[in-house]
Amino acid sequence: MAEQHDVIVVGSGAGGGMMVHTLTKAGVNVLLLEAGRAYNPETEAAMFQWPREAPLRDQRTPDKNSGFFDATVDGGFEVKGQPYTTEGDGFLWWRARQLGGRTHHFGRQTPRYGPDDFKSKTRVGRGEDWPVSYEEMAPYYDRVEEIMGLFGPDADEAVYNSPQSPNHIRQEPPAPRAAEMIFAKACEKMGIKTMAHPTAILTSPLHGRQACFYATNCIRGCAIGAAFDSVTSYIKPAMETGKLTIVTNAVVYKVLMNDAGDKAIGVRYIDRETEKHIDVHARVVVLAPAAMESSRILLNSKTDKAPNGLANSSGNVGKYLSDTTGGSLIIQIPSFENLPAHNEDGVSQPHVYAPWWLHGEEKEKAGADFIGGYKLEVDPYGGGRFGPPGMSDTFRGMLINQKGLYGKKLKEYMRKFYGSVMSIRCLGSMTVTEDNYLTIDPEVKDKWGIPVPKFHWKWSDEDFRRTSHMYEMLHKLAKNMGAVVVHDRFTEMKKAGKLLGPGGDTNHEVGGCRMGDDPKTSVLNKYSQTWDVKNLYVADGAPFVTHAEKNPTLTIMALSMRAGDNIVERLKQGEL
Repeated sequence: MAEQHDVIVVGSGAGGGMMVHTLTKAGVNVLLLEAGRAYNPETEAAMFQWPREAPLRDQRTPDKNSGFFDATVDGGFEVKGQPYTTEGDGFLWWRARQLGGRTHHFGRQTPRYGPDDFKSKTRVGRGEDWPVSYEEMAPYYDRVEEIMGLFGPDADEAVYNSPQSPNHIRQEPPAPRAAEMIFAKACEKMGIKTMAHPTAILTSPLHGRQACFYATNCIRGCAIGAAFDSVTSYIKPAMETGKLTIVTNAVVYKVLMNDAGDKAIGVRYIDRETEKHIDVHARVVVLAPAAMESSRILLNSKTDKAPNGLANSSGNVGKYLSDTTGGSLIIQIPSFENLPAHNEDGVSQPHVYAPWWLHGEEKEKAGADFIGGYKLEVDPYGGGRFGPPGMSDTFRGMLINQKGLYGKKLKEYMRKFYGSVMSIRCLGSMTVTEDNYLTIDPEVKDKWGIPVPKFHWKWSDEDFRRTSHMYEMLHKLAKNMGAVVVHDRFTEMKKAGKLLGPGGDTNHEVGGCRMGDDPKTSVLNKYSQTWDVKNLYVADGAPFVTHAEKNPTLTIMALSMRAGDNIVERLKQGEL
């Protein structure tokens, strides 16, 4: 490994993978440090295995904390020897320790943020403005989507604040399933428009990758490259340039600074296999290990000149965290009882959804007194006839509640109800406040002696109003679908005095190093460059200013590409 590199990139997921792709394609020499082990989806994804083939009947192992069929390696909400602490309403921190990060596990939903999402305060009078606009980000969305590949609706179907991809980029979506047809008709009765959901899964071959043939749930990983992941789409092409060096099992915990304290000179990491502490150096450092980890690294990198943490002159490192809010109902549709067996394959995400539909005066009339909104969809793994591996968890739960069923009666019951039970759900925005932040725990350390993060989490009244509105809408939707509600988790939580679950549960946590126009109130400028250290960038979910109802991954990648372009230009000009 060379002593000096142009750029060090920490983390290989959505942001880190996009960064190394952008830099190496421009001729920049990059050292990529990944905290986990190497992972090759072509050989390791469990997409073709049957349940009977799972070691230990799919129980967790030290390497596969979430079970054999989950593509997450050495990760989950708990990682042995790497704890974290919480305060308030609680927080769950999902981590993946593998090349490609969480991009092997996630659902591949990739909607774009809209104009109101970037300029919320200016356009709707609530929240905060980003230092970039949709018009500035649209070309980066285009470029990312051209590499990543996605299916979605015709561009002309776009509704207010939910822009869609140009037709020359998007691929044809798969046909709606039976439940989604009923869902769409019910939404139409309610005056809500539905369309294909933008999803990073190929329905036609692209860049040497195959089209999806509906083998299994995408959280198993994708051996054929149909479902996007960072290794297949970003890291392997970057390796082909000859400009990328990868070091796995490298747990970065500190950014190294020069004596003047104004320039990053590299990072320090722990080799997980030898447990040695190793320093590496470069002209530029990019943090992209996932939002929460970026804040932790900066806070643990304090120096005499930065006693409160690196790049933290504003005091905002670790602050303004957020996560996607959500809700779901398990329903049963009587008209689907006793249907003959039929094929209902598809991708492991909704083929159809309803983007947020209330804006301006219509939103006020509807009593939707909260920032942002939410989207509606049918959860394909929450029921129906989706398989393999077969029976859905929702149907299994319904079956367990029946007493005395066996033999012929059990078969008759299953034939009658199987395929009629499903889940309808919402994914929503969150109100970003200063009540949600992380600090460094003064007492608790991980197995290497590195101080761990302490999460402080508190849901706002506005979050509760939004969630209440979600469940009211879900009940109306269920009624219009001709369905019976089987399980309502929100009502149970209210009875128990728990209005919302812990933060982080949706795995969409962002924030902690928000970008802005003012160095006194933000950590990064509009290019994801830290105000305090000009050759230090953050390229994961940490730069987010607000949290819309859209899944954040596509925007993480678009921001990373934009930051990469800025690094390339500044290196050419000799400014870094």
